[in-house]
Amino acid sequence: MADEWFELATADHFWIKWRHSVLLSQLKRAHFCGELGLDVGCGHGLVASMVERDLGIRIDGCDLHRDALRRAERGKGRLLLYNMFDRNPEMLRAYDLLLLMDVIEHVEDDLEFIRVSLEHLKPGGIIAINVPAHMKLHSRYDEVAGHKRRYSVRNIRMLFSKTNVTPINIAQWGMLLLPALLLRKVILNLTPAERTISAGFVPANPFVRRVLETLHHIETCIPFSPPLGTSILATGRLGHTVPT
Repeated sequence: MADEWFELATADHFWIKWRHSVLLSQLKRAHFCGELGLDVGCGHGLVASMVERDLGIRIDGCDLHRDALRRAERGKGRLLLYNMFDRNPEMLRAYDLLLLMDVIEHVEDDLEFIRVSLEHLKPGGIIAINVPAHMKLHSRYDEVAGHKRRYSVRNIRMLFSKTNVTPINIAQWGMLLLPALLLRKVILNLTPAERTISAGFVPANPFVRRVLETLHHIETCIPFSPPLGTSILATGRLGHTVPT
């Protein structure tokens, strides 16, 4: 992830709040009742702190980005400079919840990364994955942000199938943002490269921010998942063995 993103991604950003509300809804639907989670690729710890705040559980966060970890505020859980492929025995099969919030799109081999991450989850534990949706929405923003790909629902089902995860729900969200992302593709083609992240992630002015926050409230009040979206948030339950 581009370093600049960690400065711009704050708890009051409309997209961060939107993703968090979808995550809480999906964990409720999954009847999650665990006590310990692991936020993989936690960056500056924003997801972990928000989940700890609203679910009252402990979330450990791990990343390889030292500067991002230094930005993180201490919560209930640990902040770890940790490579999942190191397979620390104390962390294997230790967690009730595994969070991969906008992580796997940055990884070359997403399937292998999910497999090794799942080794840290207890059998029967819950995994939650959020990813950008639909390659047709791919833009310069994705390139600068380090996205290797965007996903379809079918892609996520295949990843779950190959990793012994039973899907609970695979929900698209951000349907009302589709016009904004299409407009963003055009605007970024006219924007200097060094301003790609800020121009693509931060609302242009307070009025635009209010409009986007209103879209968030409208969509999250709909009692069903939208048929399309700009992101996908999927939850699943790990079986009793992790395929190798």
